Amino acid sequence: MSHKRGWLLAAGLSAIAALASAGAPYTPRDDQQIVETLRQPRLPGMASLRELRARWLTQPTLVPTALAYARAALELSRREEDPRYLGYAQAALAPWWDRAKAPPEVVLLRASLRLARMEYPAAELDLQSLIASDVPEGAAARVTRAGLRLSQGDPVAAGTDCAAAAPHVGPLTAATCLAAVRGLRGDPHGGLAALDAALPDSANAAWGTELWARGVAAELALRIGNPAQARQHFDAGVRRMHAAGSTDPALLAAFADFLLEQGQTATVRALLADYPRHDSLLLRLTLAEQADGRAGDTSAAASAIERTRQLALRFSEMRQRADRSHLRDEALFELEVRGDPAAALSRMTESWTFLRDPVDARLLLRAARAAAQPGAATVVTAWIGSTGVRDRRLDAERAAWQPPLPAR
Repeated sequence: MSHKRGWLLAAGLSAIAALASAGAPYTPRDDQQIVETLRQPRLPGMASLRELRARWLTQPTLVPTALAYARAALELSRREEDPRYLGYAQAALAPWWDRAKAPPEVVLLRASLRLARMEYPAAELDLQSLIASDVPEGAAARVTRAGLRLSQGDPVAAGTDCAAAAPHVGPLTAATCLAAVRGLRGDPHGGLAALDAALPDSANAAWGTELWARGVAAELALRIGNPAQARQHFDAGVRRMHAAGSTDPALLAAFADFLLEQGQTATVRALLADYPRHDSLLLRLTLAEQADGRAGDTSAAASAIERTRQLALRFSEMRQRADRSHLRDEALFELEVRGDPAAALSRMTESWTFLRDPVDARLLLRAARAAAQPGAATVVTAWIGSTGVRDRRLDAERAAWQPPLPAR
């Protein structure tokens, strides 16, 4: 988090740290022992989670209070990359969790929560029920489903949802959705031009919508080989993020990846210095320190070793709880930090079954090449052919194979 407000470890810290160094999960002595004390974070313009929870507890079956608490918890989970808040959100929705005929606003939030937990079939059922109903939430459900389909590498289905939702959502939301589709269908130039035209007229858009748009625009600029334009969008997104007093881990991770590719390790370290609790951002910080360590910075090298130990423990804990949300990052960790291409390829092969976009494709190709497993690359080349996606970085990754992988 950019403002150093977040989790503060209290009683039991030394015991947890001791066991963590051995890689063992920690079990409290009894139910009364305090393991961790959380400061209650605030969302921009919202009451603290504790205050929202207190209101919800007085009327747990009142939809507005349950939704307010659940939305705040879900947003904190996204902002902090902390799955514990997902449990808070589900608790708030418990009276309607298994109800097919729940209020539409509850169904939409329930779908978002299920997506966060990668429960895709159940989430799609919720979204489809809203889309098939004559309710205002149907348009938002279409945009949400479009995002899911884009992440699964299906731009045709995503385009259908974006086009149907466009007349009913904000201009920037519609433009971003459609631009992302065009980018995945082989027209990144057109998608970026349309998004660049929409951004100046969207000064009143919600900050979260603008960050989504900036991230998509930066990605499209990189696909066409325009790093200067990508940097402009990343910088604008980070400025808006700070102005909102919030954190967008996905935007920061994408920006850090771009900076690492440009060799700007010092900028990465400055950008991510305040986010060591975020697994995805700690990984990029470690990569930057590791690179500086190889260049002779002994302090950075020592820090990278410690951060590597922390990341190994965190990824191990995720596997223990069957959390698949960080498989891509774990693959990057295995490939670039620990130098284990076989493990990286294993993680990416698993991730590819449910997440397929150019970032995933590039990492899978890199892992397969490092592991000398050309057969693992066939799923990527087939996907490139089916979507028509154009990405200069992806082309370079294919060309790096000897012999080069076949073109589309």
